[in-house]
Amino acid sequence: MTTMTVTQLNGRLCALLIVYIGASCAVQLEESAGGLVRWSGLSVLVPVTAAALLPLRRSVIIGIATLAASIATYGFAIRGVSAGGRTAVIAAVALSFVFSLLICRARPYLPYVPATATPNQPTLPRPANRQADNAPDTPRAVPATPPGIVPAALPQPAVVELAGHYRTGCDHLGMHAHWLDAIPLSGARVGLVVGTVAGPGADATAAELRAAVRTLADIDLQPEELLTHLNDVLARLRPDIRTLRQGNDTQTTVGAECLYAVYDPITCHCTLAGTGGPSPAVVTPDGAVTTVDLPESPPLGQTDLPFEATGVDLREGSLLLLYTHSATADELDSQKLTSALARPEPSLDATCRSALDALLPAPEAAVLAVRTHALDTHTVAAWDLPADPAAVSHARTHITEKLAAWGLTDAAPTTELIVSELVTNAIRHAEPPIQLRLIHHAGSLVCEVADGSSTSPHLRRACTFDENGRGLFIIAQLAERWGTRHNHHGKTIWAEHTPTPDQPVTTA
Repeated sequence: MTTMTVTQLNGRLCALLIVYIGASCAVQLEESAGGLVRWSGLSVLVPVTAAALLPLRRSVIIGIATLAASIATYGFAIRGVSAGGRTAVIAAVALSFVFSLLICRARPYLPYVPATATPNQPTLPRPANRQADNAPDTPRAVPATPPGIVPAALPQPAVVELAGHYRTGCDHLGMHAHWLDAIPLSGARVGLVVGTVAGPGADATAAELRAAVRTLADIDLQPEELLTHLNDVLARLRPDIRTLRQGNDTQTTVGAECLYAVYDPITCHCTLAGTGGPSPAVVTPDGAVTTVDLPESPPLGQTDLPFEATGVDLREGSLLLLYTHSATADELDSQKLTSALARPEPSLDATCRSALDALLPAPEAAVLAVRTHALDTHTVAAWDLPADPAAVSHARTHITEKLAAWGLTDAAPTTELIVSELVTNAIRHAEPPIQLRLIHHAGSLVCEVADGSSTSPHLRRACTFDENGRGLFIIAQLAERWGTRHNHHGKTIWAEHTPTPDQPVTTA
């Protein structure tokens, strides 16, 4: 269906070009009787107007058609024009065509941010196909965006600096989609996403996968676990992929790749997992460029095996480049990308543009550049606690002293109560080692208690005469957000709350 639609569009475009050339020649021949060059201004104006309004490919076609019509009309059809006038008209049209190419070359990197976009809810441009135009207004992927447009309103967590660019082609409308995303996570961490989908309905599939990644990230899954669940999501969204694979057919109607990374600004450690995409690049503060070796894995929907993750330490000020493209490995020169990243750039936007140029001849690519920052002892405090009920009192003392040092004395009662409940639950129901951590970041206080147990707590309503079961209920009432995240050594229960406006929010 999509192939037929593209063929029909190309046929209509050719027909319109033929009509345009014929009408242009007829009008100029009719109005230029007697050798008057009245309509030459039209030939000069059309290529520039097309370059300002249409994509590069269509602008070039219209410019060439206008130049050919002018040469045919003033060079051969109209004999009354002097040699100087003929040369002037044709030269003016040729210069107009060259100027239109310069406009198209400069236009790809003009920023575009929709008026409805907000930092926490990016709204991506609507795909340029009729089926998508009739769909409800939902966050979109980027398949039909003009080449080089900056993605709309990426969140900007304080622990990283972000910039993203993508270049999309116009040859196959609705057949390719790319998405970039940044997801704030608990403990001041941030999730970074680069994904691509190829095949019929790619734009809708990419939007659904993007929403699925955000949902899975909200429950603090490890990168490899998130991709495993995302693989199941795609199998349910597009059951034809699994059917073809079970039938020993390697051809799939949809191909999807996703790279998910989690950066922790406290440990400066980044955990990454990917599905068939290119390996990310790291530029250290001293300018050295390295590549993160990800475990090999097939694209989404083509395996039932669990995915694997890898970790890398990123010094403060390091640059992490996540990207995806539509070219094969043989078509790209990895050394060209390494050389582009080794050159210092004045901004992350410039780095993205340089990386996009280095990824040529890939007609479609998406690049996410991330500059890392770190949280130090002025904003983070941690204490190891024994598995002893007396540790609850020590924990409250630690919290009181640290909040006083941070100038947040008024926040002590609420924070002490939250910490008391978290530490008590860890001592009674979990296993050592137990660690308490307090994070003061972006105006919020995050209390975390880590232990060696993998059992998750559950919020419930205690009955009137129950002696236990009220700890998490109290935490949920005092904190704005709370949750649990698991790791390979146990779990961490966290609670976040914001000091009231009359309380000072300064750090020592």
